[in-house]
Amino acid sequence: MRKTLAAATLAFSLGFAATASAQPVGLGTSPQGTLTYAVGAAVAKTLTEVGHMQARVQPSSGTGTMIPLVNDGEIDLGFANTLELYDAFHGVGTFKGRPNPNLRTIAVIFPIKVGLFVRADSPIKSIKDMKGHTVAYGFTSQEIIKKTVDAMLATEGLSIKDLKPVMVPNLVRGVEAFENGRADITTFALGSAKVSEADAAVHGIRYISLPNTPEALKGLKSQFRTAYIAQAKPSPRYAGVKEPINIMQYDYTVFAGAKVSADRIKKITEIISTHKKELGESHPLFKSLDPARMYTDIDVPYHDGAKAYYSEKGIKEAK
Repeated sequence: MRKTLAAATLAFSLGFAATASAQPVGLGTSPQGTLTYAVGAAVAKTLTEVGHMQARVQPSSGTGTMIPLVNDGEIDLGFANTLELYDAFHGVGTFKGRPNPNLRTIAVIFPIKVGLFVRADSPIKSIKDMKGHTVAYGFTSQEIIKKTVDAMLATEGLSIKDLKPVMVPNLVRGVEAFENGRADITTFALGSAKVSEADAAVHGIRYISLPNTPEALKGLKSQFRTAYIAQAKPSPRYAGVKEPINIMQYDYTVFAGAKVSADRIKKITEIISTHKKELGESHPLFKSLDPARMYTDIDVPYHDGAKAYYSEKGIKEAK
């Protein structure tokens, strides 16, 4: 009787463990068509095919909606830039008065290249030329995007008061406002599918080059402290870039809720670190992933599982 009971208990325990390990990983993203969605889909595919983990993308209206869901444990992982993750954790900036103390960094995964673009035949040739024109703005579901627009305008001493804002809830709707002529200017990450769609819809777009001076960089950082100015060169995947231009760049992260198990996060961290090729095949931005920079100090604590992986591999935190 005791042996039967012990066997039954062991079987139940093993079954429970198997069920727990089979629990799908939820990856929070912005709507389909956004960079965050594409990045989440790439990670989900790699976790499933390489790590044999059930992983599914769970899109929401934007990062402003998704991040609190990760904090509350309703979604396991999320993707956001370094400034937004910092703001959300500390309850400042775009998350003023709304701290999310359960967020934990997993890795800095790659830099994001963003810019403001116009129609190819637009008379707008510089940031200064944008004065008085309509621009997609607001981004109530992705408030951090508003900060990128503010930062790029600030490189030439402009603010939204110098333009005519067209209020939209997120990046996708901003492109739609641009396509239907409501906005002369909008923003999106270089190389995104939505940008290629806009390029085809209006018969050509053109990104506006930022000035690259100490004053311009100061203006940029006054609105987005973790951003910097970098160069983007023409590429078949960069619609709207016909010559070398200066763009805004900042780092992107993957993060998790503190309650996600350390073992699971350690495995996810290892997969991201060691399968750059597979990730890059799903999304080209992963080709610029640098495993040595994944553990970078961004003033948001790292998950215990991620720290365990970095410690085991002898990877020191980059400053």
